[in-house]
Amino acid sequence: MTKVEDGRLWVFREDSEELKDFQAHGESAKQFTEIGNGPEGMTVKSDDEKALKDYLSTLKK
Repeated sequence: MTKVEDGRLWVFREDSEELKDFQAHGESAKQFTEIGNGPEGMTVKSDDEKALKDYLSTLKK
């Protein structure tokens, strides 16, 4: 699942505890960031490094 927050694309695994925490409290304490590597040059963030890498791998063709 993705969510745009403050011009950045957040990536979460569907129905994950991290997603629920983010929805309840906002920005996560633990973050992994890829600056400018998302769609249309967006910064992509996640609190799960593997989820971030998995998402980015779907963009590279």
